[in-house]
Amino acid sequence: MNGRERILAAFHGEQPDVVPFAPNIYQWFYVNHRQGALPAELAHAEHPFDVLDYLGADILVRWDAQGLTRKIFSVGEFLEEWGGETAWDREMVTAFNIYPPHRTKRNLSFVTPYGALTNTWRFSEDAVADFETKHWWTDWDEYEAIRFMLEASDYALEKDSFDQLVDRVGSRGIMMVNITESPLKTLFWLAGNQNASLFMLDHPQEMKELAQIHEERALAYLESIVDHSAAEVFISHDNLDAMFYAPYFFEDYCKSFFTRAAEIIHSREKIFVVHACGRTKGLLPAVGEAKIDCLEGVTPPPLGDVQLGEVRELVGYERFTVNGGMDAFYQEITEDAEARIHGYTRALFASMAGKRHFIYASSCNTSPLTPWQNLIYFRDAARKYGAQ
Repeated sequence: MNGRERILAAFHGEQPDVVPFAPNIYQWFYVNHRQGALPAELAHAEHPFDVLDYLGADILVRWDAQGLTRKIFSVGEFLEEWGGETAWDREMVTAFNIYPPHRTKRNLSFVTPYGALTNTWRFSEDAVADFETKHWWTDWDEYEAIRFMLEASDYALEKDSFDQLVDRVGSRGIMMVNITESPLKTLFWLAGNQNASLFMLDHPQEMKELAQIHEERALAYLESIVDHSAAEVFISHDNLDAMFYAPYFFEDYCKSFFTRAAEIIHSREKIFVVHACGRTKGLLPAVGEAKIDCLEGVTPPPLGDVQLGEVRELVGYERFTVNGGMDAFYQEITEDAEARIHGYTRALFASMAGKRHFIYASSCNTSPLTPWQNLIYFRDAARKYGAQ
């Protein structure tokens, strides 16, 4: 099997020749590339795909395509400016933005009849990651302007560019399509987790109205792209974690969106993935009720709170695929690393009771502190125990 066939087999509950091995390597690559710390074997590498190719990994990726889901405003005035200076002379792909060469700042503004809203992002060269430094919504008095912006928002996929990425990946794997995020994540993006949570507690009716506006816009977008032949796996760019996605918030601001999105995607026999980070055990029953096909990616203890072998039972949805297991605790170890990584992987794979509905992947990300040799150990262990 090639990478594409292997990943699709896992998602559809078929028997792959070996458990897919699909680490998220982006930040690891950019940090080590910028620091001149790539191993000699990767001296030629210009993109994270080059690392995955060298490892013989299966490619399951969302970051390159995230910017191809464009937000379009029917009214109002939207402006985007790139600033900052860096010596990096190519695009920088992060979990949230794609920065043009030599740029480290993204400044956004949107002018409404109720006043102007602004949003800023900054790329940290030290962390090789970007951070939202100014949220769109900082005070409840901006509610009318925020509502105007959501009502003016539509989405479109740059299909030709997406198809080019699909062709670039080819038989090596799958390029996931961004369907935007749940209403709850939208509120977090707009106001920040803290303010959004307080607004939901103090103004539940108005916040649910905002959530409904986003839900209808996002699902209309999904309907417009779900039949695109190159789109096989769809992903919502959330960050499911029980710390921020408390079950009562999930019920009020996520469940309807995820359930309806799953119904649309499943009606075409395609796959629905939601990004997840951290401690997800308390949300797994709700994930199953919504019929989400996969969380990217599930994190075991000590950084997460659930053993991968019990995830599918807790979800209670027969089509659910477990994606994850390569957590930072084992990625970064330096003492007796080969034996420990092989021992951990062997025990993990045994706990999964077969190769169906399982993708061995980074639990969200590969730490930049991961020694290169550890990635080799993970690869070797995945191929050895995933084929048994």
